[in-house]
Amino acid sequence: MKKSYGGRIVAWAMVCAFGAAALYPVAVRQVRVRHEQTVLSDLKRAANRPGRLALSPFVSLRVQRLSGLLASWETIGGCGAGTSTGAGGGIKWIGRSTSGGLFQLQLLGTYTRLKGGSYIFSLNNQISRDLSEKWNFGLSVPLLYKYYKDYYGLPVDVSNGGLGDVGAFITRRFGEVNNTAVTLSVGFPTAKYEAKYKNDYLTQEKQLGLGRFTGTLVLDHTLDEIWGLIVMGGSAGYRGGENALGNYRAPVASLYTYAGYFMGPWVPSLGISVQRFFGVDRDRGVKQEQAQSSVAGTLGLEWSSDTVAVLAAVSLPYGWEIGGGAAEGAVNPLRPGLQPWTAGLGLSLSPF
Repeated sequence: MKKSYGGRIVAWAMVCAFGAAALYPVAVRQVRVRHEQTVLSDLKRAANRPGRLALSPFVSLRVQRLSGLLASWETIGGCGAGTSTGAGGGIKWIGRSTSGGLFQLQLLGTYTRLKGGSYIFSLNNQISRDLSEKWNFGLSVPLLYKYYKDYYGLPVDVSNGGLGDVGAFITRRFGEVNNTAVTLSVGFPTAKYEAKYKNDYLTQEKQLGLGRFTGTLVLDHTLDEIWGLIVMGGSAGYRGGENALGNYRAPVASLYTYAGYFMGPWVPSLGISVQRFFGVDRDRGVKQEQAQSSVAGTLGLEWSSDTVAVLAAVSLPYGWEIGGGAAEGAVNPLRPGLQPWTAGLGLSLSPF
């Protein structure tokens, strides 16, 4: 009963959160209309005063308000729209990016704390360049380090580190202000997926690569509000299926919404994401323990100047519908509830 009751609470919380996100634009539209009417009235009064400053009708009110802080704010979405370094445990860029260089470089380091003192550290290096106002192309190169205590219940610790699967992505922006973006990314099997410990293969979650090509499709839509930004979207990912060792990765899909509030160079943000796996991962035919459904809350803070942007964030998921080991009577099985948390630190630059 407790499992069912807890899952029901989380389900209703998800419904309420996305219901509020759906109704929010209607309420904001009314507030924005009243605000714009007030601003236009002020401009008309200012235009009738002697010595007034002539403003081009094509200059947006947002440019006038932000002045020297504008930089890339006029491009919808900042770092977050379409070409983010991705959701490291639900972490996503929302605020102001850097621009003007030959290319854009984003670094996102994440630390995920697993049960029993184990952890995973990843450093995702992403380089991208605008091909035009509508198209962007980039590459993603992850470095991984995985550390597991008491491997197989023995007083032995195991680690595995190195290059992960390299990926490439292309983004197409839509809309008059490019506030909708579709990103297609492909992962290449460049990382080692058959690492061994004492002549036995490491289980697949401990491997650096998947051993198969993967693909992800992401849709982002950004609402540029007076006070900040809202990014809403979803993704669907093919994680390679079954590789040569018989390791299987199930497809996954997610929905998310993030909101960032402008405070000068600072942008605090809140986000919620819902994720669902369509199947249970298998390690050489044996089902692995995992939460089939989860909802994650993310708290972030970004700071930026004209040359650099920095992101710090933490994400905490709640998972349920446990598949694999728990269903097979595993010792100390994974239970519905809070899952491993993730903390991240990101850096964005636009060199040369």
